[in-house]
Amino acid sequence: SVLKGVHYAHRGLHDNHSDAPENSMKAFQKAVDAGYGIEMDIQLTKDKIPVVFHDETLNRMCGVEGKVWEFTYEELQKLTLAESEERIPKFEDVLALVGGKVPLIVEYKLDVPSTEVCEIADPMLQAYNGIYCIESFHPLAVKWYRKNRPDVLRGQLSMNFKAEYKKHKEYILLTYLLTNVATRPDFIAYQHSD
Repeated sequence: SVLKGVHYAHRGLHDNHSDAPENSMKAFQKAVDAGYGIEMDIQLTKDKIPVVFHDETLNRMCGVEGKVWEFTYEELQKLTLAESEERIPKFEDVLALVGGKVPLIVEYKLDVPSTEVCEIADPMLQAYNGIYCIESFHPLAVKWYRKNRPDVLRGQLSMNFKAEYKKHKEYILLTYLLTNVATRPDFIAYQHSD
């Protein structure tokens, strides 16, 4: 296999107390330089630009209240990541930086039950000359790829949601992977502690 023995840098090769925090261009460059594959998270800004950022809120990484999708890309560029001068990068800029040198695991973050982020970011992946797969906690993203890009390796992320989301019965479907009947993922990544 082409990917045998590849190690992956989760959110890039990062240290949030350095000039290369998670999901930053410097963290991705460090991963490429070290020969690590990269796992990254993408979501949409208010003006529908795919950016690479993990959390739903900006609090932890930028020290600002609010969610990524509540800000335009230009507004997000006024914020810095952790203790660095790094900014939230565009997905297309990260793809250009990596340039097919290492494999990618692209995690789609869906803030609402909409596959718009898939529809907007996927053409960028189609133009990308490198090895990648996609994954998501949200089955709608996995289902979108099954329907529209069945050639792309797709994975369902999950965990024991019951402990955290007791009031939301729909999370039972995700905990027990019952949506896999419709999404047919190629792989499952389940939180190991669960």
